[in-house]
Amino acid sequence: MKKLNPPHWANRFLEWYCAADLVDEIQGDLIEAYYYRQDEVGVKRAYWWFVWDVLRFFRPSSFEKRSYNSNQIAMLKNYLIVSLRNFKRHRGYSFINLSGLIVGITACLLISIYVLKEVTFDNFHPKAEQTYRVVMDMYGQGELKTKSAPVYPAVAPNLLTDFPEIEMSTRILPFGGGVYSVRDKDGTLIRYNEDKAVLADHNFFDMFGFELINGDRKNVLSQPSQIVISESTAKRYFGTDNPIGQSIFWRGSTELKVSGVFKDFPKNSHMQFELITSLSTWNGFEDFVSNWGWYDFYTFVKVADGVSQAALDAKLGIYLDDKKAESYERNAIREVLWTQQVGDIHLKSVGISWDMGENGGGQQIYFLLIIAALILLIAWVNYINLATARAVKRAKEVGVRKVVGAGKANLLIQFLVESFLYNFLAILTSFIIVWFLTPVINRVMDLSLEQSLLIGPTVLGGLFVLVLMGTICSGFYPALVLTSFKPLTVLKGGFESGRRKFGFRQILVVFQFTASITLILGTFLVFKQLNYMRNYDLGIDLNQTLVLQAPSSGTSDTDLEDRLQVFANKLEEFPEVEGFTISSNVPGVENFSISGFHSKFYPTELRDCYRVGADEDFTDFFDIKVLAGRTFSKEMKTDTAAVLLNRMAVKHLGFSDPESAIGEKIDPNSDRPMTIIGVIENYHQATIKDDLNPVLFVYNERRAASYYSVKLSTDDYPAVISKVETAWDQIYPDNPFDFFFLDELFDRQYKADRQFNTVFVGFAVLAIFVACLGLFGLVSFTTEQAKKEIGIRKVLGASVVKLVFLLAKDYAKLISVAIVLAFPLSFYLMREWLNGFAYQTEIGLGLFILGGFLISMIAFTTVSYNSFKAAKGNPVNALRDE
Repeated sequence: MKKLNPPHWANRFLEWYCAADLVDEIQGDLIEAYYYRQDEVGVKRAYWWFVWDVLRFFRPSSFEKRSYNSNQIAMLKNYLIVSLRNFKRHRGYSFINLSGLIVGITACLLISIYVLKEVTFDNFHPKAEQTYRVVMDMYGQGELKTKSAPVYPAVAPNLLTDFPEIEMSTRILPFGGGVYSVRDKDGTLIRYNEDKAVLADHNFFDMFGFELINGDRKNVLSQPSQIVISESTAKRYFGTDNPIGQSIFWRGSTELKVSGVFKDFPKNSHMQFELITSLSTWNGFEDFVSNWGWYDFYTFVKVADGVSQAALDAKLGIYLDDKKAESYERNAIREVLWTQQVGDIHLKSVGISWDMGENGGGQQIYFLLIIAALILLIAWVNYINLATARAVKRAKEVGVRKVVGAGKANLLIQFLVESFLYNFLAILTSFIIVWFLTPVINRVMDLSLEQSLLIGPTVLGGLFVLVLMGTICSGFYPALVLTSFKPLTVLKGGFESGRRKFGFRQILVVFQFTASITLILGTFLVFKQLNYMRNYDLGIDLNQTLVLQAPSSGTSDTDLEDRLQVFANKLEEFPEVEGFTISSNVPGVENFSISGFHSKFYPTELRDCYRVGADEDFTDFFDIKVLAGRTFSKEMKTDTAAVLLNRMAVKHLGFSDPESAIGEKIDPNSDRPMTIIGVIENYHQATIKDDLNPVLFVYNERRAASYYSVKLSTDDYPAVISKVETAWDQIYPDNPFDFFFLDELFDRQYKADRQFNTVFVGFAVLAIFVACLGLFGLVSFTTEQAKKEIGIRKVLGASVVKLVFLLAKDYAKLISVAIVLAFPLSFYLMREWLNGFAYQTEIGLGLFILGGFLISMIAFTTVSYNSFKAAKGNPVNALRDE
């Protein structure tokens, strides 16, 4: 493949600053490194590494030796001295300007490293730009039903055969969970319930960039019964002993040999595995190549150089049409394969079901970037407003400089140098603050921001650009204003600042407060929606429910079934326990079990429903309302072929109401039809951000389950947990005692939303603080300019209240304009954000009234303080120099 050239602008910049005797050598080395990185890490990362290398060499030892006029050097020195004198002489002004910039840049920097962490997920894999996950859209009657992250096991090997542009494919099966155990030297059983365990193809470590500490990448998963474990897992099971060649037992009966140890997966990976077993260990592995019915396999492919993702997706879109033509025609369905670049999975997986990890937070990233930009703009606007407001104070300085020969360009450079110093000092201070603040924020907000990102090429390069942008954005307009003064008029004392009704400075104030009001209203809405979700009626009772991870280690299924009855009998002896049930799933845990079913209304089309295995006590235990029919019963032997439906499934399968479904058959034309014996009310399996799903409940006759739920009648949780654990250890000594409270587990689903709410509130407060800081400074200078007018009015009998009203009314008009502009903008953004939730709170008029009142009070307090102070002053002092 033809190699792409390095970025032209960076090359030209290198040629401009680099000494002639060094440029050929440095440029040659950098271009050679660029071409090498293209092959190793891809074009995009090679591009940014080249830019970073060019910036790294931007230092005095690399510069072209240039001659400078001594007057130019003296002039630049003078600019610096004057700027520092101004800092010292006008401490209040300098403090307000610097504080605003520091707060704004600190907030922007914190958001930037969080966003950078999110957008760099999975970019460390070799040729990440050419590595894709294959996902599947599933259609019924031409309508998109589901976007599925896992696909069929036959997809990976067949794509490798049928697509010459695909160089490698690998599969991950997320069914490696359960009890893993070893015996230490003294015979003690060490066992853990592992939920970050998977099975993977032999080339897993060739496909991805995860680091192997021990073992050969090509052979660690090449044979059945091999397992590779993480560094931290090795310490848990084997301490300081060498784990290679040691045995680990999976679910009590399957012996696995440790063939390798990998370094714990980095946090910026959407995969977080701790144990990886060779996929060939799975029973029936040989048949996977022709299995087009079981879609639980995450499938990844790596393509050759130059392959277009769009062209690949076009071929994948019709690939299954031949492979599954008969099934598609019989069931009136269709499936379309397409790809996601591995680096896009974390932020661009909204709406994709059964995903690995917590993916799909792209919308929040965009909102945070908007907040960062707004806070930074508000801080720069402060500088512009205060600098132009102080123009009258510096008018004579400008006049004198012009008289002694300073040109407009000289003055422009002087004020830009001053702006540069402010921005440079603010960025330096912000960098130090963020460096020391990051660990504190991680603890308080339960985040995982990394200090190392601050010294990476992206952040340092961004700060360099930020200094330049800040200097120009915040310094250029004030510099133009200050250099436009006519020296003769100024030196005669005829300069007037002017009290324009609606000039550029007023527009900037309106912008600041429009942004601040928008953030305040957004904060209220995020808080309101989070409370709405947490207090929503889920249709199920989660309170005082202790959930135990069901045992998976035993000699046989019959063995576990026998022990379950002993355990249930033991729990009945405890007065603190008032209920017990077993199930394949509990609310708050994603349900991966989904199947297609027929009904008399859909004899040819498969209708997807989620499956839950439950016993006869399930509905009573969780207080789920029965709408029609009955629930499962031990006495009814026919219940082994019976099902319950939720209300959604009734509608989904074509029945008009719950009563009409009773006695009807599911899969009526199959060898094993099932009879509908009851219909229950809908309940939320997961967060209410998602809509309800159709669910079909089957009777758990063999008592095999993933969860044991225990309803407690006491608040003394430690005591009852201790009693349950003692009974567990007696009955299940080969299984660890792992538990959680169901309401806490369910609430964890809102962790990301709570974090977003905290971040949003924090940065909204900072934005308002910066805006009010600027307003405070602006009013201070306005009242200073108007002190003679105030003195005259006081002498003529004006009251303090009238003077305060006179000074504040112009700002009240500006705040009113900001409110008028902010309300429709906020409403639009609120609606866009709420569209990501299936169940939404109402925005309501009260939200706008409260937000408008709050910002008005904050602004009024800020303006009134300075206005009142000026109005209370002695008029003699103001008129003394007249």
